[in-house]
Amino acid sequence: MSGETAAVIRGRVYGTVQLRHTEGGTPAARFTVLQVPREYDRARGQWRDGEPVPVICTVTGPLAQHAAECLTDDVHVIATGNLALRAGLLHLDSAQVGVDLAHHVAYIDDNPARRPRRTCARPGTACGRGGPRARAPR
Repeated sequence: MSGETAAVIRGRVYGTVQLRHTEGGTPAARFTVLQVPREYDRARGQWRDGEPVPVICTVTGPLAQHAAECLTDDVHVIATGNLALRAGLLHLDSAQVGVDLAHHVAYIDDNPARRPRRTCARPGTACGRGGPRARAPR
């Protein structure tokens, strides 16, 4: 779309993540991030929080499912995507969303049942971990 600008925003999730599915079955999630700018108050000689700016974020596909599963109200996030002004509101069509580790500890879901299985055309090659080209386990 025209009028979009690549952007990175940092802020807190405000409210709940709304998960829906398109007619084709693709998951789509929408949530609001409040970005609070920091402003320097010269009179007091210190930094202070400015007026919060709401940004409506939209994500699709597996990212939408992951966002709906792990993002809750007040979680600090960093999101990248295309920023556009629509009907007087800022919208970010997100390419990536992550928890801001400056504010939270994130735990990785290492459940093999949720991970896609890697298949190999030839057993014993590097991706099968059994042949001469196999890498040592980490």
